[in-house]
Amino acid sequence: MPFPPFPSSLPSMADEAALKFALAQSCRILDLQGQGDAVLGHVSARLPGWDRFWMKAPGLGLDEARPDNLLLLDLDGKLLAGHREPHEEWPIHAAIFKARPEVNLVVHTHPPYSNAFSARGVPLRPLSHEGSYFWPPEVPVFDEMTDLIRTMEQGEAVARALGACQAMFMLSHGIAAVGPDVEYGTLSALLLEKACRIQLLAQPSPDTLLRHSPKG
Repeated sequence: MPFPPFPSSLPSMADEAALKFALAQSCRILDLQGQGDAVLGHVSARLPGWDRFWMKAPGLGLDEARPDNLLLLDLDGKLLAGHREPHEEWPIHAAIFKARPEVNLVVHTHPPYSNAFSARGVPLRPLSHEGSYFWPPEVPVFDEMTDLIRTMEQGEAVARALGACQAMFMLSHGIAAVGPDVEYGTLSALLLEKACRIQLLAQPSPDTLLRHSPKG
């Protein structure tokens, strides 16, 4: 499913305030839908054309995100505004933003069904409307490492694995989901988790035959 076109107008200060509010709401929605993981997981957003982005601060849960405790970083990880050190995994966000000019929201969370599903080594199928959102192509898997993504080199490897897709599994390390705006990217993360849950119900073991799903 292609991203919708962006408006061509330049962002205003009002747009930035709205962006920060929407980003905080995204974090809290993801937490309400079971994607919170103590203080882990992070979401970032920018306005179209920006070379910087707002990001959830470390040491806070997704449910604690507020517009006034977000951090502003440039694409090299330099803190431009805020009162905490950035998450160690800021390179995930910076590298994806650099590689994908059309992307304005990046989600990295550790949702349980997505983690369980990706560990099985089978592809996600369009067994539901949610699964169809990602098909075709298959949801890619980043499996070069399962540790924290702390360097731009590692972040660039994540971005390469994601390619032009809307989401991917990070083996034993959650998901990355993206969108052209906060709403679209948040929906990508939520739909991926539900699609994984449905396939785990329909395919209780990797060897279960899925008779009505496309082969690949």
